[in-house]
Amino acid sequence: MSTPFLDEVYNRVNFERYLVYKFFTVFSLFEYALKRAGFAYIRGVNGDVFPDWSSFSKSIEEDFVPNATPELAEAVNYMLEEPVMRQVLRDDSLSFMQRQRPGNIGDTEWFSFLIRGVRNNLFHGGKFRYHPERDNQLIQSSLIILEAWARCDQRVEQELENVR
Repeated sequence: MSTPFLDEVYNRVNFERYLVYKFFTVFSLFEYALKRAGFAYIRGVNGDVFPDWSSFSKSIEEDFVPNATPELAEAVNYMLEEPVMRQVLRDDSLSFMQRQRPGNIGDTEWFSFLIRGVRNNLFHGGKFRYHPERDNQLIQSSLIILEAWARCDQRVEQELENVR
């Protein structure tokens, strides 16, 4: 496959390719496992199915122990102290601004918003202005939290174990 122009653009972006690839892979597998485990909802007349992050996060609220390990506690604290930003368009200019936590959700559900924000910014955001230290820490923290969450629900854990 010949894509010299896109190869040049790709090579100019300074990010940890393996970490980003791992995050995208794990995130998609996690969403697949959520849907297979029954954490799903249908939208539209065609039966399009989406992962129900809110139901899942609420269901594991009591089982998720944010300080179960030092690594998990560090990941949780980082996500709370340096939450992923959201991209906005202001005066014809793209920028990032602080994400506001809805007042009616628990910590676990808030983490689901933040982790999805990490995914959205990587996939949809302006990563030409990548901040390696901060962005890598957000990605790594998300992966650590998803790892803990995978063990909080037997159905999700089983679906992930069945991935081939």
